[in-house]
Amino acid sequence: MEEFSTTDVMKGEDDNKKIDDDNKNTEKATPELPPPANEDGKLDKCVFPIRPNIGSKGSKLKLFANFIKLYFPNKLTLYEHDVKYTIFLRGKESGKDKIPPYSSLQKRNLLIKAFSSVVKSAESLKMFRKMRHYYYDGGNALISTAPVVQSDSGEKLIAKNISSFDILFLIGQPRQYVVDIGTLLSSSNLMNFENQRTEMRKLEFITSSVISTQAQFIMNGNFFKPSFQPCKIGERFELYSGMFKSLRIIVGSEHLNPDRWYLAMNVDVKRAPFYAAQNVMNYILDDFDARTLEMKKKWDSSEISILQKRLIGLKVKATNTNFVYKIEDVIGKNALEEKFFCDEFNEEISVDKYFFQKYHIKLRYPYMPLVKNRRCCFPMEILELVPNQKVPNRKLDENALSSIIRHSSITPFQRKTEILQKISEIGLLKDGELGRETGIYHTKDFMTVTARVLDSFNILHGRDSRNQCVSTVTRSQWDMRNKHFYHTVKIDNWAVINFSDVGIGDLKRFVQALICKSLECGIKINRNWSVLKDNVERNAAVVESVLRKLIRDHNVTYALCFLPNTKDWFRGFLKYLSETKYGIITQCVLKKTVIKAMRDRNPDTLYFNLALKVNSKNGGVNNEVSQESDVIRTWMRRGVMFMGIDVNHPGNVGIKSSDTKKTADLEPSVIGVVANCGKSMSDYRMQCRLQSSRQEQLDGVVFKEIILWFLEKYEKNNGILPEHLIVYRDGVSESQFKMVINNEVKVFHKAFKQLKENYNPKLTVIVVTKRHNTKFFKTDISARTPVQQQNIPPGTVVDTAIVSPFLYDFYLCGHQGLLGTSRLSHYIVLLDDNKFDADSIQMLTFALCFTYQKCSRSVSLPSPVYHAHHVATRGKELFLAAIREKGDKNVEFKEIEGKLKILENISNSMFWA
Repeated sequence: MEEFSTTDVMKGEDDNKKIDDDNKNTEKATPELPPPANEDGKLDKCVFPIRPNIGSKGSKLKLFANFIKLYFPNKLTLYEHDVKYTIFLRGKESGKDKIPPYSSLQKRNLLIKAFSSVVKSAESLKMFRKMRHYYYDGGNALISTAPVVQSDSGEKLIAKNISSFDILFLIGQPRQYVVDIGTLLSSSNLMNFENQRTEMRKLEFITSSVISTQAQFIMNGNFFKPSFQPCKIGERFELYSGMFKSLRIIVGSEHLNPDRWYLAMNVDVKRAPFYAAQNVMNYILDDFDARTLEMKKKWDSSEISILQKRLIGLKVKATNTNFVYKIEDVIGKNALEEKFFCDEFNEEISVDKYFFQKYHIKLRYPYMPLVKNRRCCFPMEILELVPNQKVPNRKLDENALSSIIRHSSITPFQRKTEILQKISEIGLLKDGELGRETGIYHTKDFMTVTARVLDSFNILHGRDSRNQCVSTVTRSQWDMRNKHFYHTVKIDNWAVINFSDVGIGDLKRFVQALICKSLECGIKINRNWSVLKDNVERNAAVVESVLRKLIRDHNVTYALCFLPNTKDWFRGFLKYLSETKYGIITQCVLKKTVIKAMRDRNPDTLYFNLALKVNSKNGGVNNEVSQESDVIRTWMRRGVMFMGIDVNHPGNVGIKSSDTKKTADLEPSVIGVVANCGKSMSDYRMQCRLQSSRQEQLDGVVFKEIILWFLEKYEKNNGILPEHLIVYRDGVSESQFKMVINNEVKVFHKAFKQLKENYNPKLTVIVVTKRHNTKFFKTDISARTPVQQQNIPPGTVVDTAIVSPFLYDFYLCGHQGLLGTSRLSHYIVLLDDNKFDADSIQMLTFALCFTYQKCSRSVSLPSPVYHAHHVATRGKELFLAAIREKGDKNVEFKEIEGKLKILENISNSMFWA
């Protein structure tokens, strides 16, 4: 998650003439004070680096940011009320066992809906007559602009029949709270984080009071409601339009040290898929056609599994009672087979017969598996999906995801127009009711920022003197025609394995074309493959046998594998066997890629992109950044190591596990770490490890082992230990910044000391994220501007106005946006022993966007971050494959982790690329 400033936790697309050095901003920042440490060496009060200066390199460019400045009183009086609630089944006595088995998010939205309903009821009008604007957080907090009229013992409210539940609210006495906004925005208040968090939270709540009562679904600062003309995503889903809103304390100036900060509102438009309200039988028609559902009498375990994947976790309403339930399971029995003793009829009765006798419902699909909620079983045909349920990403297939991306990818001008429309819904106009009551209102226009566009870097190819050449980058892309890769490899013994139904003729033509393109790029690949295995069964035992024979009989080191288009367990299992057991580098090609190559009139780009992977997977390096810039010569050299860190977390739905035993029945989080300790600056190596599920903080013992492994590998390949270490850390929220400094940085220093007593390289740690809602727009675009010219150019950097006054942060666009609205990556420098100035860290970060080895264009993130993400994902695939091979989920993590060790000959290349 991304946070814009330390005062507020953000919950949460796409991806000019130089300024003279004489114009460089020479303002100096306040000197950084040394952080106080306790006996354990941890920081009692974490002090982050202060912005050293404002960058000056590049050509200036005026942009709009989706921030609106707010006007406010110096002090605002609000009233807090504690809220207690009890949830019970409609018409039943309250009890803890009656709380619905919803997720925390579903439960919070249920409570918000219930509270909004009861406030609007006639009996509550007297009580709430003075509380014109309020915000209830779906838990235990209510904030209002006026106190609620109530007795000394508090007020009781009952919301009836909210999704089959009655909810009792007990509202406590009000506590007056004065938000001192003037002091909050004083630059002398620079490091008072905790007070800022508390006060900003209250301001956030009260300024969201209008949109919170209108929204049907609220999540992490996002407010969604169905549109009058919903956008259909197939027959299952609808695309809701929503908005994101968050208050931010920003610098608000082009200067380094203004006297006063600004309060601004960050607003963005959102799209999210929700389940379409429909009968459950209609919902599953994409998997089973209607005639099959009527005729089918037996359901095997694989079909039951499909139904479980689709239905478990959904909220449904029974049409016979209007009660709402959450589907917890799909069982193998149907309505004729499942029986229970019915007190009402005093007999054992089938579900089918019960519905006929009790409700006069003759089931049309009596052979369908039943769904289960606690002890009750229901026929699917009497259940309807409850509206306003957000669809988790894991339940979206490839077609649905493609459709959502297509509908959500709007042009920058469209997004800008939609955001301005959404702002009017917030209710903070000067003459609006909320604006008059609070004294907080906003300007009508976006904030304008002065960005800079950094020059692109030239690209170096061909390592030997005869073939070495430099490519000029245009619009973040470079031409590789008639050029060799920077460092090419030799591939003697390799194989082709066909696990798909691609015809042998098309397969051979495809492979021959790839060989030709690889040779053209300088890869010394044997024109004759060692072996071709056709029509290989996708069976674990068969695959293992094939790989074993390739090693034994042909000494194969690389295999080109053709797979069907389906996404399932097989690819991960193939990678697991080849990388951890047999030492074969595999490259997977989907059937649809072969079909595309056969149909395209000019598939040269397709084969080139595959050749990039052939080279990098087998130990080569495709390109380096040319050493023409002072920044590149200073930092992209021997003695400097770049590291990328990411953690891959499992989804929210997992198998229950013991609290006392760390077992593999709960999917772990996976640490992915890469560092450029190979043959050149862009030649990375990897390590991945398992740790406790959904834990972002790196395990200290494990992380130290990883650091030591990279340092030793670097020394072995370069002859020296790195003097400078620059770390890009992904996946960290603002609330975890102190954790990074207090824990992870400490592990680095322990590893340095363990390696050599006096070894102490200079360390810089930068958090990078794209999970934020800040957007930038050119000031001169209109509906008539060609789409390709609407996005901001690559190299755009913003380090003034809308950045944080508390952190050393900046926004940087590393890529050319091709679809939708470009999202700049957000960088926060948490530690800087290397003492970078603003220009140096920004240019170096931009340069690293040119060293991603899988394409001939710059990308949106520095290459260490991208590689770390892929490594963490690969670790997850290997874990799931190891569990599948073991066939027993009740095993220790350590036993599984031992199976995930990458073989030495594989780990000496970027095999994950």
